[in-house]
Amino acid sequence: MKIGIFTGIIASMLVMSGCSTSAPKPTWKKVGISQYDTHNTIQKCHYQVGIAKVKSDREESLFNSCMEAEGYRYTSKKLS
Repeated sequence: MKIGIFTGIIASMLVMSGCSTSAPKPTWKKVGISQYDTHNTIQKCHYQVGIAKVKSDREESLFNSCMEAEGYRYTSKKLS
């Protein structure tokens, strides 16, 4: 009997946790640009940082600068 109650409580908790809304994760966004084009720009910036042969602690900073230079913003908000 106790196992059935415990299993029911666990199942209820799992169902309720699946229904909760979470904030959208931040991504690179640019007004009027498709997800496909955004992906291409991300790959282009990764490539450019890779051929720059910089120290690994500078890679993220250079990648972010590249994306911002292309007009993208890293945000979880919808851009209009």
